[in-house]
Amino acid sequence: MIHWAVTAAWILTPIALAQGAEQPVGADRVPVIVTGWDSPNTRQFSEGIRAFEEWGVFDGTTVRAERLLPSGERASAINVFSPEPWEWSEFAEAVADLQSVEPTTCTENYLMVFSNPGDVDWFDDAGWASIVDHWRLLARLAHQGNLRGLLFDAEPYTPPHSQYLYSAQPGRDAHTFDEYRAKARQRGREVMEAVSEECPEITLFSYRLFSDLLGHLDSGSLSLALETDGYGLLPSFVDGWLDVAPPGLTLIEGTEAIGYLANSQAEYDSAYTRLRLRFHEFLAPEHRSKVLQHVLIGQSLYLDAYINPPSSFWYIDRTGATAAARLAANLASAIGAADGLVWLYGEKARWWANSGDTESPLWPEALDGAVEAIRRAKDPAGFTARFWSSMPPPANLLPNPDFASAEGGGESPDGWFPWQVETSHGVISTAEGTVELRGVTNGVVGVEVPVQSLRVYAVRVLTRREGHGLASLNIGWKTAEGVWTATAQNRCFVGSSGPDPDGWIEIGGLVQVPASANVLVFMPHATGQLSEADRCWFREPHLADVGE
Repeated sequence: MIHWAVTAAWILTPIALAQGAEQPVGADRVPVIVTGWDSPNTRQFSEGIRAFEEWGVFDGTTVRAERLLPSGERASAINVFSPEPWEWSEFAEAVADLQSVEPTTCTENYLMVFSNPGDVDWFDDAGWASIVDHWRLLARLAHQGNLRGLLFDAEPYTPPHSQYLYSAQPGRDAHTFDEYRAKARQRGREVMEAVSEECPEITLFSYRLFSDLLGHLDSGSLSLALETDGYGLLPSFVDGWLDVAPPGLTLIEGTEAIGYLANSQAEYDSAYTRLRLRFHEFLAPEHRSKVLQHVLIGQSLYLDAYINPPSSFWYIDRTGATAAARLAANLASAIGAADGLVWLYGEKARWWANSGDTESPLWPEALDGAVEAIRRAKDPAGFTARFWSSMPPPANLLPNPDFASAEGGGESPDGWFPWQVETSHGVISTAEGTVELRGVTNGVVGVEVPVQSLRVYAVRVLTRREGHGLASLNIGWKTAEGVWTATAQNRCFVGSSGPDPDGWIEIGGLVQVPASANVLVFMPHATGQLSEADRCWFREPHLADVGE
Protein backbone atom coordinates (compact mmCIF):
# COMPACT_ATOMS: atom_id res chain seq x y z
CA MET A 1 0.00 0.00 0.00
CA ILE A 2 1.31 3.46 -0.91
CA HIS A 3 0.99 6.24 1.67
CA TRP A 4 1.08 9.61 -0.06
CA ALA A 5 -0.19 11.84 2.72
CA VAL A 6 3.33 12.63 3.83
CA THR A 7 3.88 14.52 0.59
CA ALA A 8 1.32 17.14 1.56
CA ALA A 9 3.75 18.91 3.87
CA TRP A 10 5.85 20.06 0.97
CA ILE A 11 3.28 20.11 -1.84
CA LEU A 12 1.21 22.58 0.17
CA THR A 13 4.13 24.94 0.67
CA PRO A 14 5.44 27.46 -1.90
CA ILE A 15 8.73 25.58 -2.21
CA ALA A 16 8.14 25.40 -5.94
CA LEU A 17 8.20 29.12 -6.33
CA ALA A 18 11.27 29.47 -4.15
CA GLN A 19 13.29 26.81 -5.96
CA GLY A 20 11.01 26.70 -8.98
CA ALA A 21 11.36 27.09 -12.68
CA GLU A 22 14.81 27.45 -14.11
CA GLN A 23 15.71 31.03 -14.85
CA PRO A 24 16.81 32.49 -18.18
CA VAL A 25 20.45 33.38 -18.70
CA GLY A 26 21.65 36.08 -16.32
CA ALA A 27 18.35 36.44 -14.46
CA ASP A 28 19.14 37.10 -10.80
CA ARG A 29 22.27 34.97 -10.96
CA VAL A 30 25.52 35.84 -9.23
CA PRO A 31 28.44 36.58 -11.58
CA VAL A 32 30.91 33.83 -12.42
CA ILE A 33 34.44 35.05 -13.05
CA VAL A 34 37.81 33.39 -13.71
CA THR A 35 41.16 34.14 -12.16
CA GLY A 36 44.51 32.42 -11.93
CA TRP A 37 48.01 32.36 -13.28
CA ASP A 38 46.84 33.43 -16.73
CA SER A 39 45.11 36.60 -15.52
CA PRO A 40 45.90 39.20 -18.20
CA ASN A 41 47.72 42.48 -17.80
CA THR A 42 45.86 45.57 -18.97
CA ARG A 43 47.22 45.34 -22.52
CA GLN A 44 46.33 41.66 -22.83
CA PHE A 45 42.93 42.43 -21.38
CA SER A 46 42.18 45.16 -23.90
CA GLU A 47 43.46 43.12 -26.84
CA GLY A 48 41.97 39.79 -25.78
CA ILE A 49 38.62 40.66 -24.18
CA ARG A 50 36.61 39.98 -27.33
CA ALA A 51 38.09 36.49 -27.69
CA PHE A 52 37.60 35.90 -23.96
CA GLU A 53 33.93 36.86 -24.24
CA GLU A 54 33.51 34.27 -26.98
CA TRP A 55 33.68 31.53 -24.36
CA GLY A 56 30.13 32.68 -23.67
CA VAL A 57 30.07 31.58 -20.02
CA PHE A 58 31.97 34.16 -17.97
CA ASP A 59 30.98 37.48 -16.46
CA GLY A 60 34.47 38.79 -15.80
CA THR A 61 38.07 38.21 -14.81
CA THR A 62 40.95 39.57 -12.78
CA VAL A 63 43.52 41.91 -14.31
CA ARG A 64 47.18 42.55 -13.44
CA ALA A 65 48.27 46.19 -13.36
CA GLU A 66 51.75 47.17 -14.53
CA ARG A 67 53.74 50.38 -14.22
CA LEU A 68 55.69 51.80 -17.14
CA LEU A 69 58.91 53.08 -15.62
CA PRO A 70 60.90 56.05 -17.00
CA SER A 71 63.50 53.52 -18.18
CA GLY A 72 60.89 51.96 -20.47
CA GLU A 73 60.69 48.80 -18.37
CA ARG A 74 57.38 47.47 -17.09
CA ALA A 75 57.05 46.59 -13.41
CA SER A 76 54.29 44.57 -11.81
CA ALA A 77 51.86 46.55 -9.67
CA ILE A 78 50.29 43.59 -7.92
CA ASN A 79 52.35 43.37 -4.72
CA VAL A 80 50.95 46.35 -2.88
CA PHE A 81 52.33 45.73 0.61
CA SER A 82 55.82 47.15 0.06
CA PRO A 83 57.56 50.48 0.77
CA GLU A 84 58.47 50.98 -2.90
CA PRO A 85 57.30 54.39 -4.19
CA TRP A 86 54.88 54.43 -7.14
CA GLU A 87 53.92 57.37 -9.33
CA TRP A 88 50.54 57.88 -10.99
CA SER A 89 52.26 58.86 -14.22
CA GLU A 90 53.55 55.27 -14.45
CA PHE A 91 49.95 54.04 -14.98
CA ALA A 92 49.15 56.19 -18.02
CA GLU A 93 49.52 53.27 -20.41
CA ALA A 94 47.40 51.03 -18.20
CA VAL A 95 44.63 53.66 -18.08
CA ALA A 96 44.71 53.93 -21.87
CA ASP A 97 44.55 50.14 -22.22
CA LEU A 98 41.46 49.85 -20.03
CA GLN A 99 39.71 52.85 -21.55
CA SER A 100 40.28 51.61 -25.08
CA VAL A 101 37.73 48.81 -24.80
CA GLU A 102 34.22 48.42 -23.41
CA PRO A 103 33.37 44.80 -22.54
CA THR A 104 29.90 43.72 -23.61
CA THR A 105 29.24 40.63 -21.50
CA CYS A 106 32.26 40.38 -19.18
CA THR A 107 31.78 43.43 -16.98
CA GLU A 108 32.74 42.02 -13.56
CA ASN A 109 36.47 42.75 -13.71
CA TYR A 110 38.91 43.40 -10.86
CA LEU A 111 42.47 44.67 -10.48
CA MET A 112 44.64 42.32 -8.43
CA VAL A 113 45.96 43.51 -5.04
CA PHE A 114 48.28 41.12 -3.18
CA SER A 115 49.43 41.38 0.46
CA ASN A 116 53.01 40.83 -0.63
CA PRO A 117 55.86 40.98 -0.05
CA GLY A 118 54.42 41.93 3.34
CA ASP A 119 57.75 43.17 4.67
CA VAL A 120 56.41 46.40 6.22
CA ASP A 121 55.81 46.43 9.96
CA TRP A 122 52.40 47.77 10.97
CA PHE A 123 54.14 50.44 13.10
CA ASP A 124 56.26 51.67 10.15
CA ASP A 125 54.57 54.98 9.28
CA ALA A 126 56.71 55.67 6.22
CA GLY A 127 56.26 52.18 4.85
CA TRP A 128 52.50 52.33 5.38
CA ALA A 129 52.30 55.70 3.66
CA SER A 130 53.56 53.89 0.54
CA ILE A 131 51.14 50.98 0.98
CA VAL A 132 48.19 53.33 1.36
CA ASP A 133 49.32 55.21 -1.74
CA HIS A 134 49.50 51.93 -3.67
CA TRP A 135 45.89 51.19 -2.74
CA ARG A 136 44.91 54.71 -3.75
CA LEU A 137 46.54 54.45 -7.18
CA LEU A 138 45.04 51.07 -7.97
CA ALA A 139 41.58 52.22 -6.85
CA ARG A 140 42.00 55.21 -9.19
CA LEU A 141 43.08 52.93 -12.03
CA ALA A 142 40.12 50.61 -11.46
CA HIS A 143 37.73 53.55 -11.40
CA GLN A 144 39.12 55.31 -14.46
CA GLY A 145 39.45 51.99 -16.27
CA ASN A 146 35.76 51.16 -15.69
CA LEU A 147 36.48 48.04 -13.64
CA ARG A 148 34.23 46.77 -10.86
CA GLY A 149 36.89 47.07 -8.20
CA LEU A 150 39.88 45.37 -6.60
CA LEU A 151 40.69 41.71 -5.94
CA PHE A 152 42.34 41.49 -2.53
CA ASP A 153 44.51 38.43 -1.84
CA ALA A 154 45.67 38.18 1.78
CA GLU A 155 47.78 35.04 1.29
CA PRO A 156 51.53 35.39 1.98
CA TYR A 157 53.67 34.24 -0.97
CA THR A 158 57.09 35.66 -0.01
CA PRO A 159 58.50 33.93 3.11
CA PRO A 160 59.58 34.76 5.72
CA HIS A 161 57.22 37.74 5.43
CA SER A 162 53.58 37.37 6.45
CA GLN A 163 51.67 40.60 6.81
CA TYR A 164 48.94 39.28 9.14
CA LEU A 165 51.01 37.01 11.38
CA TYR A 166 51.94 38.67 14.66
CA SER A 167 55.16 36.69 15.17
CA ALA A 168 56.40 37.71 11.69
CA GLN A 169 56.36 41.43 12.51
CA PRO A 170 59.76 43.08 13.11
CA GLY A 171 58.41 44.91 16.16
CA ARG A 172 56.83 41.93 17.87
CA ASP A 173 59.19 42.21 20.87
CA ALA A 174 58.26 45.86 21.42
CA HIS A 175 54.47 45.60 21.01
CA THR A 176 51.81 43.20 22.24
CA PHE A 177 49.36 41.43 19.97
CA ASP A 178 46.59 43.76 21.11
CA GLU A 179 48.75 46.77 20.22
CA TYR A 180 49.29 45.29 16.76
CA ARG A 181 45.57 44.73 16.36
CA ALA A 182 44.92 48.38 17.15
CA LYS A 183 47.58 49.46 14.68
CA ALA A 184 46.23 47.12 11.97
CA ARG A 185 42.80 48.69 12.45
CA GLN A 186 44.33 52.14 12.04
CA ARG A 187 46.02 51.06 8.79
CA GLY A 188 42.73 49.62 7.56
CA ARG A 189 41.09 53.01 8.11
CA GLU A 190 43.87 54.75 6.22
CA VAL A 191 43.56 52.35 3.29
CA MET A 192 39.77 52.66 3.09
CA GLU A 193 39.89 56.44 3.31
CA ALA A 194 42.27 56.51 0.35
CA VAL A 195 40.27 53.98 -1.65
CA SER A 196 36.90 55.63 -1.04
CA GLU A 197 38.25 59.03 -2.06
CA GLU A 198 39.04 57.56 -5.46
CA CYS A 199 35.99 55.32 -5.83
CA PRO A 200 33.30 55.53 -3.12
CA GLU A 201 31.21 52.75 -4.71
CA ILE A 202 34.02 50.25 -5.13
CA THR A 203 33.76 46.49 -4.65
CA LEU A 204 36.57 44.73 -2.81
CA PHE A 205 36.44 41.04 -3.67
CA SER A 206 38.74 38.86 -1.59
CA TYR A 207 39.88 35.32 -2.26
CA ARG A 208 39.61 34.86 1.48
CA LEU A 209 38.77 37.05 4.44
CA PHE A 210 37.64 34.97 7.40
CA SER A 211 36.86 31.57 5.88
CA ASP A 212 40.24 30.25 7.11
CA LEU A 213 39.40 31.37 10.64
CA LEU A 214 36.01 29.76 11.20
CA GLY A 215 37.55 26.97 13.27
CA HIS A 216 38.62 29.51 15.90
CA LEU A 217 35.14 30.79 16.68
CA ASP A 218 34.40 28.19 19.36
CA SER A 219 37.95 27.89 20.66
CA GLY A 220 37.19 29.57 23.98
CA SER A 221 39.23 32.67 23.23
CA LEU A 222 39.21 34.06 19.71
CA SER A 223 41.92 36.57 20.60
CA LEU A 224 44.32 33.86 21.80
CA ALA A 225 43.58 31.73 18.75
CA LEU A 226 44.26 34.61 16.37
CA GLU A 227 47.56 35.57 17.99
CA THR A 228 49.41 32.66 16.34
CA ASP A 229 47.32 32.40 13.19
CA GLY A 230 48.77 33.49 9.85
CA TYR A 231 45.69 35.67 9.29
CA GLY A 232 45.38 36.79 12.91
CA LEU A 233 45.65 40.52 12.18
CA LEU A 234 43.33 40.44 9.17
CA PRO A 235 40.07 40.96 11.12
CA SER A 236 41.48 44.11 12.67
CA PHE A 237 42.53 45.39 9.25
CA VAL A 238 38.97 44.81 8.00
CA ASP A 239 37.61 46.50 11.13
CA GLY A 240 39.49 49.58 9.96
CA TRP A 241 37.80 49.33 6.57
CA LEU A 242 34.39 49.27 8.19
CA ASP A 243 35.23 52.16 10.55
CA VAL A 244 35.17 54.52 7.56
CA ALA A 245 33.29 52.48 4.95
CA PRO A 246 31.41 54.65 2.44
CA PRO A 247 27.75 53.71 1.86
CA GLY A 248 28.54 52.30 -1.59
CA LEU A 249 31.29 49.89 -0.47
CA THR A 250 30.78 46.16 -1.17
CA LEU A 251 33.01 43.51 0.41
CA ILE A 252 32.92 39.95 -0.96
CA GLU A 253 34.27 37.05 1.11
CA GLY A 254 35.52 34.50 -1.43
CA THR A 255 35.74 31.38 0.83
CA GLU A 256 38.91 30.03 -0.81
CA ALA A 257 39.71 27.88 2.21
CA ILE A 258 36.45 25.96 1.80
CA GLY A 259 35.53 26.01 -1.87
CA TYR A 260 38.72 24.58 -3.32
CA LEU A 261 37.81 21.08 -2.10
CA ALA A 262 34.05 21.39 -1.72
CA ASN A 263 32.31 18.56 -3.55
CA SER A 264 28.65 18.75 -2.58
CA GLN A 265 25.76 21.14 -2.29
CA ALA A 266 25.82 20.66 1.48
CA GLU A 267 29.40 21.91 1.75
CA TYR A 268 28.66 25.08 -0.23
CA ASP A 269 25.44 25.70 1.66
CA SER A 270 27.23 25.22 4.97
CA ALA A 271 29.99 27.67 4.00
CA TYR A 272 27.45 30.33 3.13
CA THR A 273 25.40 29.78 6.27
CA ARG A 274 28.33 29.78 8.67
CA LEU A 275 29.86 32.91 7.20
CA ARG A 276 26.56 34.75 6.90
CA LEU A 277 25.64 33.99 10.51
CA ARG A 278 29.07 34.37 12.14
CA PHE A 279 31.16 36.74 10.00
CA HIS A 280 30.49 39.60 12.40
CA GLU A 281 32.01 37.70 15.34
CA PHE A 282 35.50 38.43 14.01
CA LEU A 283 34.84 42.17 14.09
CA ALA A 284 34.11 44.90 16.60
CA PRO A 285 30.55 44.69 18.00
CA GLU A 286 29.63 48.05 16.54
CA HIS A 287 30.15 46.68 13.03
CA ARG A 288 27.43 44.04 13.09
CA SER A 289 24.99 46.23 11.16
CA LYS A 290 27.74 47.21 8.72
CA VAL A 291 28.39 43.55 7.95
CA LEU A 292 24.77 43.22 6.88
CA GLN A 293 25.09 46.39 4.81
CA HIS A 294 28.42 45.79 3.09
CA VAL A 295 29.41 42.08 3.13
CA LEU A 296 28.40 39.48 0.54
CA ILE A 297 29.44 35.83 0.42
CA GLY A 298 31.14 34.39 -2.66
CA GLN A 299 32.20 30.84 -3.48
CA SER A 300 35.26 29.33 -5.15
CA LEU A 301 36.24 26.34 -7.29
CA TYR A 302 39.79 25.16 -7.96
CA LEU A 303 39.91 23.91 -11.54
CA ASP A 304 43.20 22.06 -11.09
CA ALA A 305 41.48 19.75 -8.60
CA TYR A 306 39.35 18.43 -11.47
CA ILE A 307 42.36 17.36 -13.53
CA ASN A 308 44.82 16.37 -10.80
CA PRO A 309 45.45 12.67 -10.11
CA PRO A 310 43.73 11.02 -7.11
CA SER A 311 47.05 11.02 -5.26
CA SER A 312 47.00 14.82 -5.09
CA PHE A 313 45.72 16.54 -1.97
CA TRP A 314 43.96 18.94 -4.35
CA TYR A 315 41.68 16.36 -5.96
CA ILE A 316 37.91 16.32 -6.42
CA ASP A 317 36.41 12.82 -6.25
CA ARG A 318 34.41 12.27 -9.46
CA THR A 319 31.78 10.18 -7.59
CA GLY A 320 31.48 7.89 -10.60
CA ALA A 321 31.01 10.70 -13.12
CA THR A 322 33.43 12.63 -15.29
CA ALA A 323 35.44 15.59 -14.06
CA ALA A 324 33.28 17.91 -16.16
CA ALA A 325 30.10 16.50 -14.63
CA ARG A 326 31.44 17.15 -11.13
CA LEU A 327 32.47 20.66 -12.17
CA ALA A 328 28.95 21.35 -13.43
CA ALA A 329 27.33 20.02 -10.26
CA ASN A 330 29.66 21.86 -7.91
CA LEU A 331 29.45 25.12 -9.82
CA ALA A 332 25.66 24.92 -9.71
CA SER A 333 25.88 24.38 -5.95
CA ALA A 334 28.28 27.30 -5.57
CA ILE A 335 26.02 29.62 -7.56
CA GLY A 336 23.08 28.58 -5.42
CA ALA A 337 25.01 29.32 -2.20
CA ALA A 338 26.42 32.77 -3.03
CA ASP A 339 25.14 36.33 -3.09
CA GLY A 340 28.46 37.92 -4.09
CA LEU A 341 30.14 36.10 -6.95
CA VAL A 342 31.63 32.72 -7.83
CA TRP A 343 35.22 32.51 -9.00
CA LEU A 344 37.09 29.74 -10.79
CA TYR A 345 40.82 29.60 -10.15
CA GLY A 346 43.34 27.68 -12.21
CA GLU A 347 47.08 27.24 -12.61
CA LYS A 348 47.66 24.38 -15.05
CA ALA A 349 45.78 25.77 -18.05
CA ARG A 350 44.46 29.09 -19.35
CA TRP A 351 41.38 30.89 -20.62
CA TRP A 352 43.32 33.77 -22.16
CA ALA A 353 44.86 32.71 -25.48
CA ASN A 354 47.02 35.85 -25.53
CA SER A 355 48.38 35.50 -21.99
CA GLY A 356 51.90 34.93 -23.30
CA ASP A 357 51.93 31.35 -22.04
CA THR A 358 52.43 29.18 -25.10
CA GLU A 359 53.07 25.93 -23.22
CA SER A 360 49.96 25.55 -21.05
CA PRO A 361 46.85 24.21 -22.79
CA LEU A 362 43.53 25.99 -22.89
CA TRP A 363 41.17 24.78 -20.20
CA PRO A 364 38.81 22.95 -22.60
CA GLU A 365 41.84 20.94 -23.73
CA ALA A 366 42.94 20.17 -20.17
CA LEU A 367 39.43 19.47 -18.89
CA ASP A 368 37.23 17.95 -21.55
CA GLY A 369 33.73 19.41 -21.49
CA ALA A 370 34.66 22.33 -19.23
CA VAL A 371 32.80 25.04 -21.17
CA GLU A 372 29.61 23.03 -21.49
CA ALA A 373 29.82 22.16 -17.78
CA ILE A 374 30.02 25.84 -16.85
CA ARG A 375 27.19 26.64 -19.25
CA ARG A 376 25.02 23.92 -17.71
CA ALA A 377 25.57 25.27 -14.21
CA LYS A 378 24.94 28.89 -15.18
CA ASP A 379 22.02 28.31 -17.53
CA PRO A 380 20.28 25.02 -16.69
CA ALA A 381 17.19 25.99 -18.69
CA GLY A 382 19.23 26.60 -21.83
CA PHE A 383 21.19 23.41 -21.30
CA THR A 384 17.98 21.44 -20.83
CA ALA A 385 16.47 22.83 -24.02
CA ARG A 386 19.54 21.77 -25.98
CA PHE A 387 19.49 18.39 -24.27
CA TRP A 388 15.89 17.66 -25.25
CA SER A 389 16.55 18.68 -28.85
CA SER A 390 19.48 16.28 -29.19
CA MET A 391 19.30 13.47 -31.73
CA PRO A 392 18.60 10.71 -31.16
CA PRO A 393 16.21 11.69 -28.32
CA PRO A 394 17.42 10.65 -24.85
CA ALA A 395 16.01 7.40 -23.47
CA ASN A 396 12.94 7.83 -21.29
CA LEU A 397 13.36 6.19 -17.87
CA LEU A 398 9.71 6.57 -16.88
CA PRO A 399 7.46 3.51 -16.96
CA ASN A 400 4.46 3.91 -19.25
CA PRO A 401 5.32 7.44 -20.46
CA ASP A 402 2.48 7.19 -23.00
CA PHE A 403 -0.02 7.26 -20.11
CA ALA A 404 -1.62 4.04 -21.39
CA SER A 405 -4.42 2.42 -19.42
CA ALA A 406 -5.29 -1.28 -19.68
CA GLU A 407 -8.98 -0.45 -19.68
CA GLY A 408 -8.58 2.38 -22.17
CA GLY A 409 -9.24 4.91 -19.44
CA GLY A 410 -9.29 5.26 -15.70
CA GLU A 411 -8.15 7.30 -12.74
CA SER A 412 -4.42 7.08 -13.47
CA PRO A 413 -2.16 5.44 -16.09
CA ASP A 414 -0.96 1.90 -15.50
CA GLY A 415 1.93 1.92 -13.04
CA TRP A 416 1.19 5.48 -11.87
CA PHE A 417 -0.56 6.50 -8.66
CA PRO A 418 -3.16 9.23 -8.01
CA TRP A 419 -3.10 11.32 -4.83
CA GLN A 420 -5.02 14.28 -3.37
CA VAL A 421 -5.05 15.93 0.03
CA GLU A 422 -8.01 14.86 2.14
CA THR A 423 -9.81 18.16 1.60
CA SER A 424 -9.51 17.93 -2.18
CA HIS A 425 -12.35 16.13 -3.97
CA GLY A 426 -11.40 16.64 -7.59
CA VAL A 427 -11.35 14.12 -10.38
CA ILE A 428 -8.21 12.55 -11.83
CA SER A 429 -8.71 10.68 -15.09
CA THR A 430 -6.71 9.21 -17.96
CA ALA A 431 -7.73 9.02 -21.60
CA GLU A 432 -5.92 8.87 -24.95
CA GLY A 433 -2.42 9.42 -23.55
CA THR A 434 -3.42 12.40 -21.40
CA VAL A 435 -4.05 12.77 -17.68
CA GLU A 436 -6.65 15.33 -16.58
CA LEU A 437 -6.93 16.84 -13.09
CA ARG A 438 -10.26 18.65 -12.63
CA GLY A 439 -11.39 20.58 -9.54
CA VAL A 440 -8.28 19.47 -7.64
CA THR A 441 -7.31 21.61 -4.67
CA ASN A 442 -3.98 19.85 -4.33
CA GLY A 443 -3.14 16.59 -6.04
CA VAL A 444 -0.78 14.65 -8.26
CA VAL A 445 -0.44 11.71 -10.55
CA GLY A 446 2.96 10.17 -9.97
CA VAL A 447 5.42 7.35 -10.33
CA GLU A 448 8.58 6.16 -8.55
CA VAL A 449 11.75 5.53 -10.53
CA PRO A 450 15.07 4.09 -9.27
CA VAL A 451 17.91 6.56 -9.83
CA GLN A 452 21.59 6.87 -8.99
CA SER A 453 22.55 8.98 -6.00
CA LEU A 454 24.21 12.33 -6.90
CA ARG A 455 23.55 11.88 -10.61
CA VAL A 456 21.88 14.61 -12.68
CA TYR A 457 18.64 13.97 -14.58
CA ALA A 458 16.49 16.02 -16.92
CA VAL A 459 12.74 16.08 -16.33
CA ARG A 460 9.88 17.50 -18.37
CA VAL A 461 6.18 17.18 -19.16
CA LEU A 462 3.72 19.07 -21.35
CA THR A 463 0.78 20.75 -19.64
CA ARG A 464 -2.29 22.78 -20.55
CA ARG A 465 -4.88 24.33 -18.23
CA GLU A 466 -8.22 26.11 -18.12
CA GLY A 467 -9.59 28.36 -15.39
CA HIS A 468 -7.98 28.80 -12.01
CA GLY A 469 -5.05 26.89 -10.56
CA LEU A 470 -1.43 26.05 -11.23
CA ALA A 471 -0.09 23.10 -13.19
CA SER A 472 3.45 22.10 -12.25
CA LEU A 473 5.90 19.22 -12.15
CA ASN A 474 7.02 18.19 -8.67
CA ILE A 475 10.05 16.01 -7.96
CA GLY A 476 10.49 14.30 -4.60
CA TRP A 477 13.00 11.79 -3.19
CA LYS A 478 12.94 8.47 -1.37
CA THR A 479 15.47 6.04 -0.04
CA ALA A 480 15.71 2.53 -1.47
CA GLU A 481 13.54 1.44 1.48
CA GLY A 482 10.76 3.80 0.41
CA VAL A 483 11.28 6.48 3.08
CA TRP A 484 10.91 10.12 2.05
CA THR A 485 14.22 11.96 2.30
CA ALA A 486 15.99 15.24 1.48
CA THR A 487 12.74 17.25 1.39
CA ALA A 488 14.74 20.48 1.27
CA GLN A 489 15.86 19.38 -2.19
CA ASN A 490 12.37 18.75 -3.56
CA ARG A 491 11.82 20.57 -6.82
CA CYS A 492 8.84 22.10 -8.58
CA PHE A 493 8.85 23.41 -12.15
CA VAL A 494 6.17 25.71 -13.50
CA GLY A 495 7.62 26.79 -16.85
CA SER A 496 8.80 30.16 -18.09
CA SER A 497 7.98 30.00 -21.81
CA GLY A 498 4.67 30.71 -23.52
CA PRO A 499 2.23 28.09 -24.82
CA ASP A 500 2.25 26.63 -28.32
CA PRO A 501 -0.72 27.31 -30.65
CA ASP A 502 -2.70 24.55 -28.95
CA GLY A 503 -2.04 25.91 -25.47
CA TRP A 504 0.54 23.33 -24.36
CA ILE A 505 3.52 24.45 -22.27
CA GLU A 506 6.68 22.43 -21.71
CA ILE A 507 7.85 22.53 -18.09
CA GLY A 508 10.88 20.91 -16.52
CA GLY A 509 14.57 21.30 -15.86
CA LEU A 510 17.54 19.59 -14.24
CA VAL A 511 17.59 17.82 -10.90
CA GLN A 512 20.46 16.28 -8.97
CA VAL A 513 19.70 13.25 -6.82
CA PRO A 514 20.50 13.91 -3.13
CA ALA A 515 23.13 11.73 -1.52
CA SER A 516 20.51 10.04 0.67
CA ALA A 517 18.11 9.20 -2.18
CA ASN A 518 17.84 6.25 -4.54
CA VAL A 519 14.33 6.86 -5.85
CA LEU A 520 12.95 9.82 -7.79
CA VAL A 521 9.22 10.49 -7.44
CA PHE A 522 7.92 12.14 -10.63
CA MET A 523 4.66 13.99 -10.00
CA PRO A 524 2.69 16.18 -12.41
CA HIS A 525 0.81 18.37 -9.96
CA ALA A 526 -2.31 20.55 -9.83
CA THR A 527 -3.14 23.01 -7.10
CA GLY A 528 -5.52 25.89 -6.50
CA GLN A 529 -8.40 24.66 -8.69
CA LEU A 530 -11.67 26.02 -7.27
CA SER A 531 -14.36 24.12 -9.13
CA GLU A 532 -14.98 21.54 -11.86
CA ALA A 533 -14.60 24.34 -14.40
CA ASP A 534 -10.90 24.49 -13.43
CA ARG A 535 -8.75 21.78 -14.94
CA CYS A 536 -5.36 20.93 -16.37
CA TRP A 537 -3.91 18.20 -18.56
CA PHE A 538 -0.52 16.49 -18.73
CA ARG A 539 1.07 14.45 -21.50
CA GLU A 540 4.47 13.21 -22.75
CA PRO A 541 6.29 12.95 -19.39
CA HIS A 542 10.02 12.32 -19.73
CA LEU A 543 12.86 11.50 -17.34
CA ALA A 544 16.34 11.15 -18.83
CA ASP A 545 19.85 10.62 -17.50
CA VAL A 546 21.93 13.62 -18.47
CA GLY A 547 24.96 11.36 -18.50
CA GLU A 548 28.57 12.33 -18.12
